[in-house]
Amino acid sequence: MKIKIIILLAIVAFVISMPFIFNKSVTIANPSKLDADDNFILYEWVEPRTGTNKEWDYNLKPVQVSDRVWCFFGAMEMPTKENAGDMSNSCYIQGNDSWIAWDTGPSYIYAKQAHAAMRKIADLPVKTVIVSHEHDDHWLGNNYYKETQNATIYGPKSVNVNYLGFDEHTGKPNENTREIPPQTRMIRALYQNAIRGTKLAAVDESFDDTTELTLHGVKMEYVKVGYAHSEEDWFLYLPEDKVVLVADVVMNGRVTSNRDGIVVGQLNALKAIKARDWNHLVPGHGFITDKSAADEAIQYFTLLKDRVLEGIEDEIHPDMITKHVTLEEFRNKELYYLLSPGNVFRSYEELEMYDDDEDEAADEEEDEDEDDE
Repeated sequence: MKIKIIILLAIVAFVISMPFIFNKSVTIANPSKLDADDNFILYEWVEPRTGTNKEWDYNLKPVQVSDRVWCFFGAMEMPTKENAGDMSNSCYIQGNDSWIAWDTGPSYIYAKQAHAAMRKIADLPVKTVIVSHEHDDHWLGNNYYKETQNATIYGPKSVNVNYLGFDEHTGKPNENTREIPPQTRMIRALYQNAIRGTKLAAVDESFDDTTELTLHGVKMEYVKVGYAHSEEDWFLYLPEDKVVLVADVVMNGRVTSNRDGIVVGQLNALKAIKARDWNHLVPGHGFITDKSAADEAIQYFTLLKDRVLEGIEDEIHPDMITKHVTLEEFRNKELYYLLSPGNVFRSYEELEMYDDDEDEAADEEEDEDEDDE
């Protein structure tokens, strides 16, 4: 009797496991439900929303930062249907014959309305778009400028690689480039009259390192800071204007989200920003743009690194690190309770194997390079 029960259980177990044993032969009927690593996306696919009701009104009001730089400042909150993704900062630089867009916001409609506002200041097209990093609240307006004005899009390779499946070395299409790109959080979340028309537009030109450019009569330095807030971060320095547009490597008035970033990379990015001569800095989130604009970010990441390292030295268990490192100085900042504990925990994972000697050696090498100059 026991043998029969064992045989029966074995048969049932085999039947249950069949889909997993032979999963390599499963045909995927809907490839759009796969992520970049061909894993099933855990959220439901949202059908394209192309309703005909009136477009969402972002009520965009440009703020002049310098003689030829104007910016739109987003809400100090996470993306929601109620803010239609308008929670990051984007800027427009006035060139001789074109506006240059620095990050285009969360949707086609956002970019369309931003450009309409800028044309009231100077009736110019947008022939160039420059992207700071791959997070979708910063660049989903790209396809508006590509489709309506054939703009050239400069940006990180990571946009093409992580969203469109382009070759990781060249950033160009290859045999693995997917016909149906995955849906980003904005495309899934926003109301149809805010996200309508939004598509993922590929970066046209990317660089391997910091590059000096002159576009539409404007001199600029597109500075690579590498792995900081995301896998690949860049900022834009305008030496003649003494303006630096830094996106999410600096936030003020709120706590940063370091879900994709690393503390050491953030601090290195802040060093690179401080090394430039600027009077105005535009963060990725926040409203402070004067000489103190980066102070909160410097303080936050310095304290985060130092206190987590102290916790590791004191052998605080990782499950307890968020109770040990609370960063009370930022308790009154927006999104503190939502984001700061996660930043602390991820920093613990990063810094467990941290070698302070390597960091000091890198600093000494930088100092030597500056002396040689």
